[in-house]
Amino acid sequence: MISPGMHMRPLTKKQQRVLRTIARFSDKEERPPTTRELAAILRCHVKTVYQYILALERKGCIQRRKGRIHVAPEFREDRGIPILGRVAAGAPIMAVEHREGVLSLQDLLGSGEFFAVRVNGDSMKNAGILDGDVVIVQHTPTVASGRIAVCYVGEEQEVTVKRFFVRGDYYELAPENPDYRPLRIPRTDPHLRIGGKVVGVFRIMK
Repeated sequence: MISPGMHMRPLTKKQQRVLRTIARFSDKEERPPTTRELAAILRCHVKTVYQYILALERKGCIQRRKGRIHVAPEFREDRGIPILGRVAAGAPIMAVEHREGVLSLQDLLGSGEFFAVRVNGDSMKNAGILDGDVVIVQHTPTVASGRIAVCYVGEEQEVTVKRFFVRGDYYELAPENPDYRPLRIPRTDPHLRIGGKVVGVFRIMK
């Protein structure tokens, strides 16, 4: 399961634009923008900007402290990480440190709407998704059978990450751990909803 503290609703394209504008302004000016500055950049009314700010705050993308807008760390502008040479995972090779480019999530993932969620539990460990990992999800209303997906299930819309299968008259949400049983959901169930397909995993090594 995914940690319930993580907000799952993806951003609209307009909300993404406002969030990018806040992040870029904060990075360039080394301070957050005011609502009037945002309105001028976005060419819209201050009241409209305020509504965007409220929506982004509800979704956990920004925080307001003492009247200032602060972008949450996971939503800050991706400036990329420099790639400095290569390293052997098998036999040792000569260390050559030179810049080969920049590792950027935007370049790796390409176009589309993406969000990230933190995983709670080990039901997907055999797929390389461990407890505490952050999975990157491409927002899509459907996924191909056999793909790992983020799904909403039940009336309470609980969120889980599982391998999604279409099986005759039911859907199967299959774990990648023999200690867990797959969840079978009738195709007529109105509560099942696909949040998107998992396209990457990020882990901090300790």
